[in-house]
Amino acid sequence: MYQNSSQQYPPQHPQQYQPGQMAAPGIVMGTPVPEAGDIGKMPVSQVPPEVRNGFVRKVYSLLSVQLMVTFGIALYMNTQLTPLWVAKHLGIYYMASFGTLAMMLGVSCCCADALRNFPFNYAFLAALTIGMSITVGFATVLYTTDSVLLALGTTAGVFLVLTAYACLTTTDFTGIGPYLFAGLIALMMFGFVISIFSWLTGTPMVGSMVHKLYAGCGVLLFVFYIIYDTQLIVGGEHKKQQFAVDDYVFATIELYLDVINLFVFLLELMGDRR
Repeated sequence: MYQNSSQQYPPQHPQQYQPGQMAAPGIVMGTPVPEAGDIGKMPVSQVPPEVRNGFVRKVYSLLSVQLMVTFGIALYMNTQLTPLWVAKHLGIYYMASFGTLAMMLGVSCCCADALRNFPFNYAFLAALTIGMSITVGFATVLYTTDSVLLALGTTAGVFLVLTAYACLTTTDFTGIGPYLFAGLIALMMFGFVISIFSWLTGTPMVGSMVHKLYAGCGVLLFVFYIIYDTQLIVGGEHKKQQFAVDDYVFATIELYLDVINLFVFLLELMGDRR
């Protein structure tokens, strides 16, 4: 059980919405015209430049704080804790992991509108960040510090390049959400099958070609997720789907989970275990 606690780290991502859906929180189509004066419900491409720029700054400011906290905690745990300590305290890992998943599912199903209201949205972001930080921290303890730093630097470089590409390209990626979601489901099933096989046979899959293939598929999937979510955030006149101005917390969560999952899969793909 201990050996599979981090390498089969389940990719988590908010539900993806299909083109044409108006009831889904977080994303609205660019064509409907909201009521006059209700600028918070307008797609980012239909608001004045200063409002759009403020939305983008808010998203990336919150994202920066989340990532600094997460990677700070992860690096601290990697340098101060040992795999033996992790093996003895797996209960903390499971509490953080399943607690975070339960929070996201609960908010998505029951009170998504609350994420548009202060201070609940900031409290939720804080709780999500702490939970994910502990989960990622446990995963990093199983790898060498050099591997963690390499994965962190690679993640930062890939994220910056993908962000620039998503903003500058004329290709619209906002219509591929359903395909990405299907890929996410397939990846989760792949990881589940690997875990079951490892448990039934007693053979660790860490470092095997199958596990490397799983991690490589995860990296590829979240590369496209970063492009997709970035275009939803920055908007544009010809984008099929965009976030609304009030949905900056939804946007922050989407991009945060993209980056975290990219980091974890890169660590699994390139990292050396202790």
